[in-house]
Amino acid sequence: MRDLGPYVPKRAYKLNAPIMGMLLNGVHDRHEGRVFVLQVGAGNGEAGVPFLQRFRDDGWSGLLIEPLPQNFAQLDALHAESERVAVLNLGISDVSGNLILHTLTPEAEARQRRTPRGRASLSRDRIAKPGIADDEVIATEVPFLRMETVLQELGVDSAQVLAINAGGHEEQVLHSFGSARLDPSLVFIDSVAEAAADAPCIAALENAGLLPFRVEKWLVGIAPNRLSVPLDELLMFFRKGVGERQEDE
Repeated sequence: MRDLGPYVPKRAYKLNAPIMGMLLNGVHDRHEGRVFVLQVGAGNGEAGVPFLQRFRDDGWSGLLIEPLPQNFAQLDALHAESERVAVLNLGISDVSGNLILHTLTPEAEARQRRTPRGRASLSRDRIAKPGIADDEVIATEVPFLRMETVLQELGVDSAQVLAINAGGHEEQVLHSFGSARLDPSLVFIDSVAEAAADAPCIAALENAGLLPFRVEKWLVGIAPNRLSVPLDELLMFFRKGVGERQEDE
Protein backbone atom coordinates (compact mmCIF):
# COMPACT_ATOMS: atom_id res chain seq x y z
CA MET A 1 0.00 0.00 0.00
CA ARG A 2 1.35 3.41 -0.97
CA ASP A 3 0.45 6.34 1.25
CA LEU A 4 -0.60 9.37 -0.79
CA GLY A 5 -0.52 11.72 2.18
CA PRO A 6 -3.24 13.13 4.45
CA TYR A 7 -6.62 14.40 3.32
CA VAL A 8 -8.71 16.27 5.89
CA PRO A 9 -12.16 17.27 4.57
CA LYS A 10 -14.22 19.86 6.38
CA ARG A 11 -17.14 17.44 6.86
CA ALA A 12 -15.59 13.98 7.00
CA TYR A 13 -18.90 12.28 7.86
CA LYS A 14 -20.20 13.09 4.36
CA LEU A 15 -17.64 10.65 2.94
CA ASN A 16 -19.08 7.63 4.80
CA ALA A 17 -21.97 6.74 2.49
CA PRO A 18 -20.00 6.97 -0.78
CA ILE A 19 -17.07 5.07 0.75
CA MET A 20 -19.44 2.28 1.78
CA GLY A 21 -20.88 2.25 -1.71
CA MET A 22 -17.43 2.04 -3.28
CA LEU A 23 -16.44 -0.84 -0.99
CA LEU A 24 -19.54 -2.81 -1.97
CA ASN A 25 -19.04 -1.96 -5.64
CA GLY A 26 -15.44 -3.12 -5.34
CA VAL A 27 -16.36 -6.56 -3.98
CA HIS A 28 -19.18 -6.84 -6.55
CA ASP A 29 -16.81 -6.19 -9.44
CA ARG A 30 -14.07 -8.43 -8.05
CA HIS A 31 -16.41 -11.40 -7.79
CA GLU A 32 -18.38 -10.54 -10.94
CA GLY A 33 -21.61 -10.18 -9.01
CA ARG A 34 -21.39 -13.62 -7.35
CA VAL A 35 -21.38 -12.29 -3.79
CA PHE A 36 -22.59 -14.23 -0.76
CA VAL A 37 -23.23 -12.23 2.45
CA LEU A 38 -23.13 -13.74 5.93
CA GLN A 39 -24.78 -11.24 8.28
CA VAL A 40 -25.10 -11.62 12.05
CA GLY A 41 -27.56 -9.18 13.61
CA ALA A 42 -29.39 -8.31 10.40
CA GLY A 43 -32.10 -6.33 12.23
CA ASN A 44 -35.17 -5.64 10.13
CA GLY A 45 -33.10 -5.78 6.95
CA GLU A 46 -33.32 -2.10 6.10
CA ALA A 47 -30.73 -0.53 8.43
CA GLY A 48 -26.99 -0.96 8.87
CA VAL A 49 -24.81 -1.91 5.91
CA PRO A 50 -26.91 -1.23 2.77
CA PHE A 51 -27.28 -4.80 1.50
CA LEU A 52 -30.96 -4.68 0.52
CA GLN A 53 -30.44 -3.06 -2.89
CA ARG A 54 -27.63 -5.53 -3.63
CA PHE A 55 -29.94 -8.46 -2.92
CA ARG A 56 -32.75 -7.00 -5.00
CA ASP A 57 -30.89 -5.49 -7.94
CA ASP A 58 -27.37 -6.93 -8.13
CA GLY A 59 -28.01 -10.65 -7.72
CA TRP A 60 -26.29 -11.01 -4.35
CA SER A 61 -27.25 -13.92 -2.10
CA GLY A 62 -26.91 -14.36 1.64
CA LEU A 63 -27.62 -15.90 5.00
CA LEU A 64 -29.10 -13.30 7.37
CA ILE A 65 -29.29 -14.08 11.08
CA GLU A 66 -31.37 -12.04 13.54
CA PRO A 67 -32.22 -13.06 17.14
CA LEU A 68 -34.91 -10.54 18.16
CA PRO A 69 -38.34 -11.94 17.15
CA GLN A 70 -39.92 -8.61 16.15
CA ASN A 71 -36.93 -7.68 14.01
CA PHE A 72 -36.88 -11.12 12.47
CA ALA A 73 -40.57 -10.91 11.52
CA GLN A 74 -39.83 -7.81 9.41
CA LEU A 75 -36.66 -9.35 7.98
CA ASP A 76 -38.51 -12.53 7.02
CA ALA A 77 -41.30 -10.57 5.32
CA LEU A 78 -38.75 -8.46 3.44
CA HIS A 79 -37.14 -11.51 1.83
CA ALA A 80 -40.17 -13.82 1.71
CA GLU A 81 -40.16 -13.92 -2.10
CA SER A 82 -36.40 -14.22 -2.51
CA GLU A 83 -34.79 -17.49 -3.60
CA ARG A 84 -31.27 -16.16 -2.95
CA VAL A 85 -31.61 -14.97 0.67
CA ALA A 86 -32.14 -17.26 3.68
CA VAL A 87 -33.03 -15.91 7.14
CA LEU A 88 -32.60 -17.51 10.57
CA ASN A 89 -34.18 -16.46 13.87
CA LEU A 90 -31.45 -17.16 16.42
CA GLY A 91 -28.46 -15.58 18.11
CA ILE A 92 -24.77 -16.29 17.60
CA SER A 93 -22.27 -16.57 20.45
CA ASP A 94 -19.25 -18.55 21.56
CA VAL A 95 -21.58 -20.75 23.66
CA SER A 96 -24.77 -22.56 22.69
CA GLY A 97 -27.90 -22.24 24.82
CA ASN A 98 -30.84 -19.99 25.62
CA LEU A 99 -29.71 -16.47 26.54
CA ILE A 100 -31.63 -13.34 27.57
CA LEU A 101 -31.82 -10.54 25.02
CA HIS A 102 -32.77 -7.06 26.26
CA THR A 103 -34.68 -4.42 24.32
CA LEU A 104 -36.93 -1.41 24.99
CA THR A 105 -40.71 -1.35 24.98
CA PRO A 106 -42.14 0.39 21.88
CA GLU A 107 -43.15 3.39 24.02
CA ALA A 108 -39.68 3.80 25.54
CA GLU A 109 -38.05 3.30 22.16
CA ALA A 110 -40.22 6.05 20.65
CA ARG A 111 -38.84 8.52 23.19
CA GLN A 112 -35.24 7.67 22.27
CA ARG A 113 -35.16 9.48 18.96
CA ARG A 114 -31.43 9.04 18.45
CA THR A 115 -31.46 5.33 19.25
CA PRO A 116 -31.76 2.95 16.28
CA ARG A 117 -35.10 1.16 16.12
CA GLY A 118 -35.11 -2.47 17.22
CA ARG A 119 -31.89 -2.17 19.20
CA ALA A 120 -31.14 -5.18 21.40
CA SER A 121 -28.28 -6.53 23.48
CA LEU A 122 -27.37 -9.37 25.81
CA SER A 123 -26.03 -6.67 28.13
CA ARG A 124 -28.92 -5.00 29.95
CA ASP A 125 -26.77 -1.95 30.73
CA ARG A 126 -26.49 -1.15 27.00
CA ILE A 127 -30.27 -0.84 26.81
CA ALA A 128 -31.27 0.51 30.27
CA LYS A 129 -29.84 3.99 29.86
CA PRO A 130 -30.53 6.84 32.34
CA GLY A 131 -34.19 7.83 32.19
CA ILE A 132 -35.35 4.31 31.29
CA ALA A 133 -37.56 2.68 33.95
CA ASP A 134 -37.08 -0.97 34.88
CA ASP A 135 -40.43 -1.97 33.39
CA GLU A 136 -39.48 -0.36 30.06
CA VAL A 137 -36.81 -2.99 29.39
CA ILE A 138 -38.09 -6.25 27.89
CA ALA A 139 -36.21 -9.50 28.49
CA THR A 140 -36.64 -12.14 25.77
CA GLU A 141 -35.18 -15.63 25.95
CA VAL A 142 -33.58 -16.51 22.61
CA PRO A 143 -31.71 -19.63 21.41
CA PHE A 144 -28.04 -19.03 20.62
CA LEU A 145 -25.65 -21.26 18.66
CA ARG A 146 -21.99 -21.15 17.75
CA MET A 147 -21.50 -19.94 14.19
CA GLU A 148 -19.41 -22.99 13.32
CA THR A 149 -22.44 -25.17 14.14
CA VAL A 150 -24.71 -23.14 11.85
CA LEU A 151 -22.22 -23.11 8.97
CA GLN A 152 -21.61 -26.85 9.24
CA GLU A 153 -25.32 -27.63 9.38
CA LEU A 154 -26.08 -25.51 6.30
CA GLY A 155 -22.95 -26.42 4.36
CA VAL A 156 -21.67 -22.85 4.09
CA ASP A 157 -17.91 -22.84 3.48
CA SER A 158 -17.27 -19.39 2.01
CA ALA A 159 -18.59 -15.83 2.08
CA GLN A 160 -17.38 -12.82 0.17
CA VAL A 161 -18.83 -10.39 2.73
CA LEU A 162 -19.19 -10.86 6.50
CA ALA A 163 -21.13 -8.36 8.66
CA ILE A 164 -21.53 -8.53 12.44
CA ASN A 165 -23.74 -6.26 14.55
CA ALA A 166 -24.34 -8.05 17.84
CA GLY A 167 -25.06 -5.34 20.41
CA GLY A 168 -21.65 -5.45 22.06
CA HIS A 169 -21.30 -9.22 21.62
CA GLU A 170 -19.18 -9.01 18.46
CA GLU A 171 -16.04 -10.46 20.04
CA GLN A 172 -17.94 -13.59 21.16
CA VAL A 173 -19.41 -13.99 17.67
CA LEU A 174 -15.91 -13.90 16.17
CA HIS A 175 -14.76 -16.52 18.68
CA SER A 176 -17.57 -18.88 17.62
CA PHE A 177 -15.98 -19.80 14.29
CA GLY A 178 -12.86 -19.38 12.20
CA SER A 179 -13.78 -16.41 10.03
CA ALA A 180 -10.57 -16.82 8.01
CA ARG A 181 -11.76 -20.14 6.60
CA LEU A 182 -14.67 -18.35 4.93
CA ASP A 183 -12.04 -16.28 3.10
CA PRO A 184 -14.07 -13.02 3.01
CA SER A 185 -12.97 -10.10 0.88
CA LEU A 186 -14.77 -7.60 3.09
CA VAL A 187 -15.79 -7.65 6.77
CA PHE A 188 -17.96 -5.14 8.66
CA ILE A 189 -18.01 -5.17 12.48
CA ASP A 190 -20.10 -2.76 14.54
CA SER A 191 -17.42 -1.62 17.00
CA VAL A 192 -16.97 1.66 18.86
CA ALA A 193 -13.45 3.07 18.69
CA GLU A 194 -11.47 2.56 21.92
CA ALA A 195 -14.26 0.54 23.56
CA ALA A 196 -13.18 -2.55 25.49
CA ALA A 197 -14.21 -4.93 22.71
CA ASP A 198 -12.68 -2.87 19.90
CA ALA A 199 -9.08 -4.06 20.28
CA PRO A 200 -10.01 -7.78 20.19
CA CYS A 201 -12.09 -7.18 17.06
CA ILE A 202 -9.17 -5.40 15.38
CA ALA A 203 -6.88 -8.26 16.40
CA ALA A 204 -9.33 -10.79 14.93
CA LEU A 205 -9.28 -8.96 11.59
CA GLU A 206 -5.51 -8.76 11.55
CA ASN A 207 -5.17 -12.44 12.51
CA ALA A 208 -7.38 -13.28 9.52
CA GLY A 209 -5.00 -11.35 7.26
CA LEU A 210 -7.35 -8.38 6.79
CA LEU A 211 -6.44 -4.69 6.83
CA PRO A 212 -8.55 -2.82 9.44
CA PHE A 213 -10.09 0.57 8.70
CA ARG A 214 -12.91 2.58 10.25
CA VAL A 215 -15.87 3.93 8.31
CA GLU A 216 -18.55 5.61 10.44
CA LYS A 217 -19.47 3.13 13.21
CA TRP A 218 -18.06 0.20 11.28
CA LEU A 219 -14.71 -1.47 11.76
CA VAL A 220 -13.96 -2.62 8.21
CA GLY A 221 -11.60 -5.44 7.32
CA ILE A 222 -10.35 -5.51 3.73
CA ALA A 223 -8.51 -8.45 2.20
CA PRO A 224 -5.36 -7.12 0.45
CA ASN A 225 -5.57 -7.14 -3.34
CA ARG A 226 -9.09 -8.56 -3.27
CA LEU A 227 -11.24 -5.57 -4.22
CA SER A 228 -11.57 -4.10 -7.68
CA VAL A 229 -11.10 -0.42 -6.83
CA PRO A 230 -13.71 1.75 -8.61
CA LEU A 231 -11.27 4.56 -9.38
CA ASP A 232 -13.68 6.18 -11.84
CA GLU A 233 -16.29 6.51 -9.06
CA LEU A 234 -13.65 7.85 -6.69
CA LEU A 235 -12.49 10.52 -9.14
CA MET A 236 -16.04 11.58 -10.01
CA PHE A 237 -16.92 11.81 -6.29
CA PHE A 238 -14.04 14.21 -5.74
CA ARG A 239 -15.14 16.19 -8.82
CA LYS A 240 -12.13 15.37 -10.96
CA GLY A 241 -14.13 14.74 -14.12
CA VAL A 242 -13.35 16.84 -17.20
CA GLY A 243 -15.34 20.05 -16.94
CA GLU A 244 -15.97 19.60 -13.21
CA ARG A 245 -15.32 22.53 -10.90
CA GLN A 246 -12.12 21.72 -9.01
CA GLU A 247 -12.00 22.12 -5.24
CA ASP A 248 -9.04 23.34 -3.21
CA GLU A 249 -9.88 21.43 -0.01
